[in-house]
Amino acid sequence: MILNSQITGYIIPSDASLQDALTKINQNRHRTIYVVDEKNFLLGSVSDGDIRRWLLSTSEINLSVSILALANQPCFSMSIESKHDLIENFFNERILSIPLVDDYGHLKAIAESRPNFIDIGSKRISKEDPAFIIAEIGNNHQGDIRLAKKLVDLAISAGVDCVKFQMRDLKSLYKNQGLSTDASADLGAQYTLDLLSKFQLSDEELYEVFDYCKNKNMIPLCTPWDLESLEKLEEYGMEAYKVASADFTNHELIKAITDKGKPVICSTGMSSEDEILSTVSLLKKRHAQVVLMHCNSSYPSPFKDVKLNYLKRLENSSNFLVGYSGHERGISVPIAAVAIGAKVIEKHITFDRNLEGNDHKVSLLPDEFKMMVDHIRQVERHWEKRSQEK
Repeated sequence: MILNSQITGYIIPSDASLQDALTKINQNRHRTIYVVDEKNFLLGSVSDGDIRRWLLSTSEINLSVSILALANQPCFSMSIESKHDLIENFFNERILSIPLVDDYGHLKAIAESRPNFIDIGSKRISKEDPAFIIAEIGNNHQGDIRLAKKLVDLAISAGVDCVKFQMRDLKSLYKNQGLSTDASADLGAQYTLDLLSKFQLSDEELYEVFDYCKNKNMIPLCTPWDLESLEKLEEYGMEAYKVASADFTNHELIKAITDKGKPVICSTGMSSEDEILSTVSLLKKRHAQVVLMHCNSSYPSPFKDVKLNYLKRLENSSNFLVGYSGHERGISVPIAAVAIGAKVIEKHITFDRNLEGNDHKVSLLPDEFKMMVDHIRQVERHWEKRSQEK
């Protein structure tokens, strides 16, 4: 079971028509939609089976008929406060999703028998859909909002599905409050803190870049490195979250993220297999929507250490969708990852590999990123053709 607080794909307004309902069901593949009023009060449900039965029973098909004429009123729902075990007991071959409401009947979330797909914005991640390709901008904008927007434009031109940033609250994240001048810190920590303090965008600048992405019909994502940043991103309305490899065993942060009821993409690059299995167990108990990313966190990753075949082991041991986050040079490994089942690809993007910062050396230039995307799509078209021939 998963708990999903992103309910837009499940709901339809009470003044909608049957035509609207058919369009919605065709888009979301959930098989059931829920009718709500302007205050999100749950009025009823309509399944694809309900629509078929209604069409067969009427002599004059009128697609402009009100959806309320077909809706099951009232429909079965449960309290948002219900214990998860109790909710799971109600799933069967017919009941694949359950609306969860507050004490006043307002729809707050959907419990769903674990589906084989995840929705982020307008994109769907599944074994049947094209790979979801993320251009990781991170701090490669050098703390300049103009360069951040330029990188967004370059990523869009490369054909990606998503651009990703990072948010840190240095004062809460580091014991020395993120001071790069702290003489007690080792030289490596001082260098890292110096880069972060110089090259971070302010929260307001990040929000402006997120809005810029949305205005360009591009999905923005962000990695929260701490609880304070998570709450800021949630208040902004981030649609999904990325967990960095360094935080894959940070169960406090992961619990807080999964509490939001949104999709989570998790990199596993710094974890042993036992640690991976431990966090997978936690994610399942939290009923999270998850993609696990195989990753090697060396910068750059030697090709001999990528161990791409671990993708299949990761998929089989977790039963989650899997992807690949790469820090090696070049574009060949992500293309190979898609060929063996990766459904999410993440690579860093820059416009100059000689700039100061940890990520530029392992980043792709815009023309390289476009070449990688084009080759991935070629591989997908090849496999699609092969499957049709069979």
